[in-house]
Amino acid sequence: MTVVDTIVRFRLSGRFAHFARAETQTTILSYPVPPRTAILGLIGAVLGLAKDEAPVVLDPCDIAVAGLAARSHWHTAKLRKDPPEALPRQVKSSQTIDKATKPEKASLIIQEWLWHPDYTVWARLPAPYHTEFVGRLRQGRWHFSPCLGLSEMLASISEVHEASVAGLPPAVYPVRSVLLLSSATVDVAYALERSMGLHIVSMPRTVTPNRVFSHQAYVMETQGMAIVAETAAAYQVDDEVIMFL
Repeated sequence: MTVVDTIVRFRLSGRFAHFARAETQTTILSYPVPPRTAILGLIGAVLGLAKDEAPVVLDPCDIAVAGLAARSHWHTAKLRKDPPEALPRQVKSSQTIDKATKPEKASLIIQEWLWHPDYTVWARLPAPYHTEFVGRLRQGRWHFSPCLGLSEMLASISEVHEASVAGLPPAVYPVRSVLLLSSATVDVAYALERSMGLHIVSMPRTVTPNRVFSHQAYVMETQGMAIVAETAAAYQVDDEVIMFL
């Protein structure tokens, strides 16, 4: 093994999370884990980077994520497409509601919210951001409140721990984190013998300032079990094997 660098691991949890799937519209499904782009946004919020700046500046980040598949809650919201008509300066007692407002243009949006999401995140940031990011996590200081997808869904960051990360030679490993499918061959027989819940999902990996996303296929285990796979892209962190998104 060759020591690559220092990496930070932290627990990312909250009451609700919603990571909108790119292909959904009126019924908006959620990715089961935060995509790489969402974690880049969270890191940018901690560091105080602008929304469009974070994905560019932090693109060299190495990020891994692990966690159980959270239960879903279906939330319905009625969203107006135009603002309501302003009230007159003087409201008369004879004025009815119909005359005071204009016809409503609204859409009924259904969102899949994740209930009590709980993830482990590993991150190695490019210089000079890594040291500042770790220090802010330890002290609970951030420029903008970190969230789990939507700004109203505040994130809790805890159990911050720094460790050495080392690249592993090509071999078969029990990988704790979500796998990049193009970089690994999953031992399906092993998974079937243990009734593992393997889930393949396409998630965004990078995004440009103009909001153009690139996607990759990933594999996660819904029960939190390690996935046995042959790969040349595995890394050792403490006693765990991970793969970067």
